[in-house]
Amino acid sequence: MSEQSQEHTTQWLQSTYRTQRDPDGRLVIRGASPIGPILGCAVPVAFGALVTLAFRAAGASALLILFALVVIAVLAYNGSRIWIVGPGSIQASHALGRVRFRASHAHAANGVVLRRELWQKDLGSTDTVYVAVELPRRMKVLSVHNWVGRESRVASGGGGSLARSGPVVLTAPSPLRPWANETLMPAVSEAVSELATILQEQLNVSLVYECERVVGSKPRGR
Repeated sequence: MSEQSQEHTTQWLQSTYRTQRDPDGRLVIRGASPIGPILGCAVPVAFGALVTLAFRAAGASALLILFALVVIAVLAYNGSRIWIVGPGSIQASHALGRVRFRASHAHAANGVVLRRELWQKDLGSTDTVYVAVELPRRMKVLSVHNWVGRESRVASGGGGSLARSGPVVLTAPSPLRPWANETLMPAVSEAVSELATILQEQLNVSLVYECERVVGSKPRGR
């Protein structure tokens, strides 16, 4: 296979993230599409706006639309994230289609962190993959919410009902288990373990594990 074809070959991950090689041979990781969360926000707001207009509440309708535009902008921004990964370094940027915006400066990668946060009342957990850069800073690459007995979904960045608007991924085998073989890998969704392994291999750094019971409510969803 030629270098040019390798550069443009897209590999889909179980998290619905995508990977490609750039001309320098670095791995480019693209986040999940924001279309689902955006529709999850736009459709109810459009319905609500029509209802308020039917009752001649134009002011309330305008506020609903303004709120939706702000939320959609945030979701689109989060969904355009990309990470450019090379041996020992990572850059964060944004891209729309083939248009890539200016990337931040390259950060030295000190390690990959797989962290599990257990929700209160044993309702579920959130598994997050970070890249540790300049201490104490971490760069979040992926979060997956696990609802016990139901499903696992990629976190879209939205709250409330939007917490369940992200793509469904393979369910975490043990969403409430704090430690599994001292690695957490057997307990998380394969979407999480796959990306954590890719980052560790591409960055050539160590992989560490954390677990904590968080204070506060779980991500809400329908």
